[in-house]
Amino acid sequence: MTTVSTKTGLTDRQFYEAIHARMRALAGPGAPDLDDLIQIAAEQAFRSVERFDGRCEITTWVYAVCYRVLLSQRRWYRRWKLRFTPLVDDDATDLEPIPPELLEARARSRELHRALSRMSDKYRTVVVLHDLEELKVSEVATIVGANELTVRSRLRDGRKQLGKLLQAAADDPFGTRHELNPS
Repeated sequence: MTTVSTKTGLTDRQFYEAIHARMRALAGPGAPDLDDLIQIAAEQAFRSVERFDGRCEITTWVYAVCYRVLLSQRRWYRRWKLRFTPLVDDDATDLEPIPPELLEARARSRELHRALSRMSDKYRTVVVLHDLEELKVSEVATIVGANELTVRSRLRDGRKQLGKLLQAAADDPFGTRHELNPS
């Protein structure tokens, strides 16, 4: 069996860290199933690394594996959610004082990730890969299995969608507009 290092030039640990970073970027750092997604993607990548042929960068190949795992798991979860109600996990809050600038940065980051999580997978993925991970359109096209014009179109539409979501959040910072009953 071929080891990861001979096929990719990476140690097993570096390969796993690459998977971890790519899945975190695609799913979002606050994804409740992030650890599961990383584990599934790592299993897939380690199992199929022998088929890596070097036609693209190893990071592009890892993104593609993570993207397919993410889509598969999201489809599965949507089907599962129709049958069952997931349990809500309340995390304990930290009571340490936090500097105001850090609070503001965290709030902006949370709002960005909240808006990204409201986008469909195909738009969120191209926006994250191109704008946040700074990959070229050609690399994104390879990862998502679409041509470059489709990626550019999804990127344009995804940016518009993200802008509207962020603007709506800025206009209604407490999310109360839809809860108020005018009658």
